[in-house]
Amino acid sequence: MGLSELLGTEFRCDCGRTHGLTVRRFVYDATAIDRLPDIVRQCAGHGVQVAVVADSRTWEVCGRRTLAALRRTHKEAKEVVVADGQHGSPVCDEATFRTLLARLREAKPEVLVAVGSGVINDLCKWVSFERGIPYLVVATAASMNGYAAANVAATIAGVKVLLEARPPVAVIAEPQTIARAPHEMIEAGFGDTIAKHQSNTDWWMNRRLFGEYYCDFCAGIVADLEPLYLNRPEEIREAGAPAVEGLFAALFWSGVAMTLVGTSAPASGGEHLLSHTMDMIASVRGHRHDLHGRQVGVGTILSAALYEKILAIESPEFRAMPAQIDTGFWSGGVVAEAVARQYEAKRAALDAARRHLADRDAWDRLRSELGERSRRPQTIRTWLEQAGGATCAADIGCSKERLKGAALHMHEIRKRFTVVDLAWMTGVLPDALDEIVEQWLLR
Repeated sequence: MGLSELLGTEFRCDCGRTHGLTVRRFVYDATAIDRLPDIVRQCAGHGVQVAVVADSRTWEVCGRRTLAALRRTHKEAKEVVVADGQHGSPVCDEATFRTLLARLREAKPEVLVAVGSGVINDLCKWVSFERGIPYLVVATAASMNGYAAANVAATIAGVKVLLEARPPVAVIAEPQTIARAPHEMIEAGFGDTIAKHQSNTDWWMNRRLFGEYYCDFCAGIVADLEPLYLNRPEEIREAGAPAVEGLFAALFWSGVAMTLVGTSAPASGGEHLLSHTMDMIASVRGHRHDLHGRQVGVGTILSAALYEKILAIESPEFRAMPAQIDTGFWSGGVVAEAVARQYEAKRAALDAARRHLADRDAWDRLRSELGERSRRPQTIRTWLEQAGGATCAADIGCSKERLKGAALHMHEIRKRFTVVDLAWMTGVLPDALDEIVEQWLLR
């Protein structure tokens, strides 16, 4: 079965589960917006009330055209433009969600059409789930892998969390719009996509240590697309049409993999924690942060370097993890409280991992299997360099000290076990952090 045949279907997988995909259409075509009325009809029914949601930038890019196309058949289609946050673009947080929800309750749409990328997509996903109505997304950049994912990446009480929702019924994009997006957004998408090599390694580790569910099909779902954008990363730097199309497809299907599994595990592991932590630090301390995927690219180099150090240890002496979070780092208050709850929820996994790995044979098996899956840090950095992506602290507007602070605290923010926790247990963190940063994350 080809990937496109999975859309709108349920199928029995070799992993033993029946996977269902409610995304019904994936359209990457120069006339995609003109076809929107038919796509809405096919996915949401005849005569439905429609609201188009965008921000001030995506409204000008193709939001206006989207509304005009829909009004050919949906005369009462409404427009809703999400206001910018304090740093110049909208944010996906509780306050923005409540404001958008109130505006859409007044408009009473039966289907939403999101025009944008990460934040607009997540906000519409969140609102559509809350209101129990479908949504479609008109993508404006190949910048992240959340288009077809069921989860919402939101900030709640200052903490980056994943909220369960539902994916869109359709994802559409026009090649000319995707190619014209700011290049740093394409770089961000590239960073988010290559992270799957490390996230899948973390996912496999959880299977070995805790018997966590793992699906070979979902783990490898975008593997056949890799040659389109990864064999010649420099074509991403040049925004070459075939490479950008391959990247966008990989981002879409990476989101599908997360939806099929029901978690972010196939595409988000320890490498993502660096970006989430940097976003949280920026929020707490009131400064800007870079695009998520660009930070993830740097985090992917860090993850690969941590694995390289860990897997070189033949006979580790496993250390106890820090007993509690560093409250001062999080400036106390509700953010520190929320982080502490996540960290406390991970204690059982930390104890189980230590018991499992006390067996020398178990450690040897794990080293061998993880070594086959994890990429080398030089490989990751070369890909990013060739694609024009961020590879070091300076590229993402971050000082060495801030980067190190994030690296030393990113294990605190999620209950899922990752390479970052294993690095603390084996002493790679904090002992080797200075060496890793100097070798891999500075110019």
